[in-house]
Amino acid sequence: MKKLVPAACLAAVLGVSAFAQDADEAEVQSLQTAAQDAFAAGNAAFVAQDWESARRAFQAALATKPGHPAVLRALTIIGERSGQAEDAFTALELMARAGLTYDAGRHELLRGADPARYDAVAAALAANAEPVGEAEIIARVDAPNALIEGIAVDIETDRIFLSSVAERRILMLEPFSRDTFEVFADAGDGLWSVFGLKVDDRNRLLWAASGSVPQTPLEEGESEGTALFAFDLVTGEPYRRYEIDGAVQMADFVTRDGMIFISDSQAPRIYRLDEHTGDLEVLVEDDRFVNLQGLALTRGALYAADYAMGIWRIDFGDGSASLVRPGDDSLIGIDGFLNTRDGRLVAVRNGAPPHQVMAIDLTEDGRAVASTEVLLRGHEAMMEGTEPTLIDLADGRGWLVANSAWPLFPEDGSIPEQERPQTLILEMDIE
Repeated sequence: MKKLVPAACLAAVLGVSAFAQDADEAEVQSLQTAAQDAFAAGNAAFVAQDWESARRAFQAALATKPGHPAVLRALTIIGERSGQAEDAFTALELMARAGLTYDAGRHELLRGADPARYDAVAAALAANAEPVGEAEIIARVDAPNALIEGIAVDIETDRIFLSSVAERRILMLEPFSRDTFEVFADAGDGLWSVFGLKVDDRNRLLWAASGSVPQTPLEEGESEGTALFAFDLVTGEPYRRYEIDGAVQMADFVTRDGMIFISDSQAPRIYRLDEHTGDLEVLVEDDRFVNLQGLALTRGALYAADYAMGIWRIDFGDGSASLVRPGDDSLIGIDGFLNTRDGRLVAVRNGAPPHQVMAIDLTEDGRAVASTEVLLRGHEAMMEGTEPTLIDLADGRGWLVANSAWPLFPEDGSIPEQERPQTLILEMDIE
């Protein structure tokens, strides 16, 4: 789940939202505000056709956010309009190496500067959209008003649980009837919109992160809120509910050895719940966090996907956070994010084109990306106008919400006018 306020101006030229910005944190001196300041300066220079100042500003933004598609597109446009073909080619080639897609035909004028180089980078960008990997559609959920976001699989019973944002429900699919669903829990159990889900095999619980977003249908007089819920997997009865002062939007989480780590997508916080004591506390609060999503545990540290910044590494020793140094591939726009049994990171990227599931291997010290591998891209279920969101992992397999209808749901909470497709669930081999 992500809630971003789009940047203005050059974003209209690029056809995308360039950066996330939380107005309440606009004065915080952080990497995000540095990038916003650079983007604003670049935008002003672009409007004034001061190409050199625009180039320098967007280069500064790129240094803060490596692999950001909007910045790279801006640099391409600036290079072409200023007659600096080398700058434009460099930006296009960085996009190609970052695993991004882009229609190089928008810059056909560059072909005259260097036909061979233009054809090579255009082919590389197009190749980044080619299908990769295999996955099977195992469920087709006909719930057009639900806005399904998260998924959890109970390996013991083979049941699949899905979270609904717009209908405030947890849906359950039985193994013998994958295309029909039962309501496992709903607003009557105290739920607001539901996001991350996780099955606790040991304690036979289903954990759910819930909160309020513009798409949450609140009753008249009902208050917004956010909490972590636990439900009995056998009876479906509410078991426990955990809240903490200052929380805005509990979104995704990861569990291990009786501990649960929860991200707050609208506050720069990560929480920790000790199941044994029942205490929910702030593990780390860092104003550099912009839009936290999925969490993973590997190499003795906690890793948090930040939709706008990349991946943070949180040290359990001193609680410090540092950005993982990326390789060539863009780490912008990661939503679903977990780790395999052997410590490999698996990320669902839907905020940068193309949408894909990718594996990320870290260096020995866990502070940099050693390599990446695209696991799934261009599947028929990952249809245009929708986006893959969250993934669950178990026993070397992954289950993915392939085509969540987030792009179709207005922020005024109304039902979309467009027809929504069935939500498709994919199963794929991960290890």
